Amino acid sequence: MIKRKHGPSLYYATDKNVFDALNQRKVDTNTVIQLFERRNIIVGKKTPREDLAKYFSMLNHDYYDHKDIAARLGIAPRRERITSMNVLGVGEKEELQVSIDKLKQELESAGDVVHISRDGDNVSVQVQYSTVNYKLNEFSQVQVRDGTVEFVKLSEGYIVRNTQNDYINNVRETLFGKIEKTQSVTLTKEVVSLFDVPSLKLRSKFFHELVTKLPGYSLCDVSSVYVYKAKPDDDSTDDGSLSEQDTHIERVLLRGNGVTQSQLLNELLDEEDYYIIKIGWTTKEIMGSGHVYDIEAVFADPKDCAGFSFILGGVFPLEDGKVSSHRRVPSRAEINIISQVIELKSRELMASLRDEYDKLKSGD
Repeated sequence: MIKRKHGPSLYYATDKNVFDALNQRKVDTNTVIQLFERRNIIVGKKTPREDLAKYFSMLNHDYYDHKDIAARLGIAPRRERITSMNVLGVGEKEELQVSIDKLKQELESAGDVVHISRDGDNVSVQVQYSTVNYKLNEFSQVQVRDGTVEFVKLSEGYIVRNTQNDYINNVRETLFGKIEKTQSVTLTKEVVSLFDVPSLKLRSKFFHELVTKLPGYSLCDVSSVYVYKAKPDDDSTDDGSLSEQDTHIERVLLRGNGVTQSQLLNELLDEEDYYIIKIGWTTKEIMGSGHVYDIEAVFADPKDCAGFSFILGGVFPLEDGKVSSHRRVPSRAEINIISQVIELKSRELMASLRDEYDKLKSGD
């Protein structure tokens, strides 16, 4: 488990930091007025912002002042991709609850906020934590983020979904360790990976099949495709400089309409030894409401095609018989439905591509 070595503030902000922050558009006039009211100072609403910022920056300011300013300047967290795996050996829900409670105590002692919810046999662990980015300005370096680890009960074992980032991945693995220790078992995990399918064409076929044959949905358009070509092990001349023959373009992004039908993409896939590692597409629900869903799927490790994750970016609702041009945020139910469909299809494709590669390798 990650142990924090810092507090809520990285260091004391200077008068210039405060002056610059108060002059930014994200800090509204009411926030500035409240900062003065805390000191029993009344200011006029028509007083120029720069004059207020200059005067306030010369005063003593404390942690709560910094917190109010940082709340305005903080970066709004974006929804992150979801990754999942099949896990066998977890045991009964009561035993799972014991391990989750131990994890909750450990996380809360480190300063996280943990909320546990249950829906039948399904369990969701929501974690609110903070991250530090020293590249940002002083008032934006500490960011509060949310992540989820969810156990969805199957006939055998669980599907474990979680927010795809290093911190929540670490939380998930810590929980697995507690389950194995508490229940004296060894968990069996199955993830979506094409590590053992080195065929470049079959790796690209994974994404083609995923977007065109998603059960219950029909493809509308492919809006973006990332292709990848691994860098050669030795790409330099004797003196250490790159030669013209050794220049290498590792990734290419194609974005637009009907990207998978473009000649440029086909040339890259057929002749230049590139393969698809990330794709964004819209798909329409065949039955039911008829909404259009904006989805993105990617392998986080492009070389080994591991770390598969996906995100339902938004929904274009069907209104009065027409698909709206305005995208809305997906509901929790829509995210769960799309997640189940992608999980099942990706595992089916992984198995079929492995069989196909084995046949190619054996010359069948």
